[in-house]
Amino acid sequence: MRLTKAPLSYQLTVAIVSAFLLYLISFQLGWINFAASDLLIFYSFSVFTVSLAAVLGGVLLGMFIATRSLSNQGFTPFEISMLKLRDDINNLKKEIKSISKTLDKAVEDENETK
Repeated sequence: MRLTKAPLSYQLTVAIVSAFLLYLISFQLGWINFAASDLLIFYSFSVFTVSLAAVLGGVLLGMFIATRSLSNQGFTPFEISMLKLRDDINNLKKEIKSISKTLDKAVEDENETK
């Protein structure tokens, strides 16, 4: 999948998360210094952000796996029910044709006997 074909919100999310991870790396390497209170706020925010990214990533990965597994198995349950409904409609059409032919023959026989 090309990143340029992804929705804009997804691209922005990837950019923000990447920028934040670069910010975390620069903080860990000591390029950015904070006071103790700022450090506590920063770590709590980073734990929240990483947790949020993990949950969102898990959801998106789960959706991707579910979509791929359903598409490789053939038809989805909804498609199967629609195919059964189509067969039922075709069978009903055949029955209606046979009934109409029988009625037409009966009407013709009555007309001939009169």
